[in-house]
Amino acid sequence: MPLHRGGVLGNRLFERLAAPDQPDAVAAEASLAETVESIKRHLVDLLNSHPGHSECAPELGLLDFNDATIGVLDLERNIQRAIRQCIERFEPRVRRVEVESLPRNGDPLQLRFQVHATVELGHDNAQTTIDLLLNDKRYQCLN
Repeated sequence: MPLHRGGVLGNRLFERLAAPDQPDAVAAEASLAETVESIKRHLVDLLNSHPGHSECAPELGLLDFNDATIGVLDLERNIQRAIRQCIERFEPRVRRVEVESLPRNGDPLQLRFQVHATVELGHDNAQTTIDLLLNDKRYQCLN
């Protein structure tokens, strides 16, 4: 079955099952916000997964970046690249993914990233920005 993008079909399976009879006008109006929220939930699950934990997709997730031999700047670049590649590979609703590091705001144990992506909504595309926080080995969406 081909992947459907956009509208109600752009959400994850259980989200579609929870609201199967949404009128087209309501679905179109709320589709961007709902799709972005669905993508955020999926990214939290995706980025907190580790390769080898899924039998059907052994590459799913991110490696553990707790190698003390990597410099801070190299670590941030490696994580940025890994986040971008993971999203591009396992989140089919977005295109043109860019990941940038954000200032740490005085907390050296937290890494903050901003993901810029194009969300595909049927015939339309929309730009979205998602702020990520890596805190205590867990990714969280901030917005």
